[in-house]
Amino acid sequence: MGTQRLDLPCSFTRKEAAMVSLSLERQAESRGSCSFRPRPVTISSSAIIAQTASWESRREIGRELWNRKRSFKKFHQCGLFEDPDIVRAKKKRTNSSGEGDYNDEKKPSFLAGQIQAGTSGCPNIKSGSSTSGCPNIKSDSSSSSDTHGLSPNLSEDSSRNEEGNPSGEVSGFESSVKRTKTEHEGLELLSFLIECAQAISSSNHTAANFYLARLGDMSSPTGTSIQRLVAYFTEALAFRAAKKWQHIFSIAPPRELTEMNDNDEAMALRILNNVTPIIRFIHFTLNERLLTAFEGKERIHIIDFDIKQGLQWPSLLHSLASMPNPPTHVRVTGIGESKQELQNTGTRLAGLAQALKLPFEFHSVVDRIEDVRLWMLHVKENECVAVNCVLQLHRALYAKNHIVLMAMLGLIRSTNPSIVLMAETEAEHNELKWEKRFANALKYYSAVFDLLDYSFTGDSASRIKIEEMFARKIRNLVAYEGVERIERHERFDRWRGMMEDGGFRFVGFNEREIIQSKLLLKMYNCENYSVDKGGNGFGLTLKWMDQSLYTVSAWAPMEIGGTSSALQPG
Repeated sequence: MGTQRLDLPCSFTRKEAAMVSLSLERQAESRGSCSFRPRPVTISSSAIIAQTASWESRREIGRELWNRKRSFKKFHQCGLFEDPDIVRAKKKRTNSSGEGDYNDEKKPSFLAGQIQAGTSGCPNIKSGSSTSGCPNIKSDSSSSSDTHGLSPNLSEDSSRNEEGNPSGEVSGFESSVKRTKTEHEGLELLSFLIECAQAISSSNHTAANFYLARLGDMSSPTGTSIQRLVAYFTEALAFRAAKKWQHIFSIAPPRELTEMNDNDEAMALRILNNVTPIIRFIHFTLNERLLTAFEGKERIHIIDFDIKQGLQWPSLLHSLASMPNPPTHVRVTGIGESKQELQNTGTRLAGLAQALKLPFEFHSVVDRIEDVRLWMLHVKENECVAVNCVLQLHRALYAKNHIVLMAMLGLIRSTNPSIVLMAETEAEHNELKWEKRFANALKYYSAVFDLLDYSFTGDSASRIKIEEMFARKIRNLVAYEGVERIERHERFDRWRGMMEDGGFRFVGFNEREIIQSKLLLKMYNCENYSVDKGGNGFGLTLKWMDQSLYTVSAWAPMEIGGTSSALQPG
């Protein structure tokens, strides 16, 4: 049977890189249905289909969403991120009371009662059926004139305003029109994205095919913040669709699209460290806690699970060297899978320590974290051992009953550490139910892309590099399952239970360390960032507006009696 070669909408054009082409093979019998266009995708922000009747009911919500520079913080207030089980319960109560005519059995519970997207597409698409006669599908050329829910004489009014305003200043009316258009496009993007995920969840490949094509036209990784967010989520959904329907779709993406090399990731982390307080909050707060644990210690040993470029340690070495009685020996054991990266990191840290006249030794362990054994770490007697786990433990949650995580915690306990430092993404991205995971990821990364939009003035190669780093996380948690899914973020309340099950007890932060973390944020002159005591006071959480981003915490091994072997902070 013949096949038709088509381009996926997740193949985006970037200014700084050649266009990546992803191919899709579709069975010939599907020709004539709503499908991807058999040509390279060109991103067009104006290619939007909408019905003005459905838009009118959402205009007030749109104004609320873009009230703070296109902020996403109130998405949950309009139901986008409401728990699917709660939505389903609400719909059942509505139907039982005779109000409304929504039949919840016709849609999966996933985002069922939220923004009713797809009214502009093919609402009655059934898997395997032809959709060539969908009356609501319009071409790009005809959509621009009747899809924005604005006055039909808008273009004439705009031209008259331009004639009466030779200075080129934007009038209040024009600003209102542009704002309304942005709101329209943003909500329409979210609508199509939700309908696409819903189609995949309900195994409707024909509808998924249609919505992926539309999203490919409407979103862009170089557009507005929401266009960028939707572009990468569309890419992730396309991967999931190809994995779900292997007998219908096949996808062979270039390696650079699915894997980020060490140099790219190193560059992305350095840029993120320069433009946002995320990395510095994690490193600075944990280092302050380390300094408390190292007071009066002569020989210290830091074991860093996945040290990467070692960005955390230069500031700590400076602080140790400036102590009234600095340690007589400092050893850092760096764990990672790249031998070259570990060598480069060790060389840089050794050079800095030499300049500070600080006795220093670097030991590298080239292996996967879950394969590390105690003998590899070279732990010696009379050392004050500190174990550093930054954004790594969630990768060990793929096994049943957390057996891999418990094995790692057992390894950490065997080093007899004075303190164990931990930083994790504060999100629920490990839900077994894919629909909840998708909704949680959309809410979380909308805040991430919002803060990046605040940090950069317009488009740049640096911004794209950071967003591509987060896009790989989005793709992994949306498109993959089983051992392939490594982005398994949990909230701190869950981590607290798992750490206690592994034999650790929370040891906390003192008031000075908390104040120092809050002072760090003032360097960025942005009131949208804040630090709260997360997990009922058992951690420190960095937030963007109302969205929690990352939580840091400190732990020590429990003794047999259940008490901690480490001193509580003063």
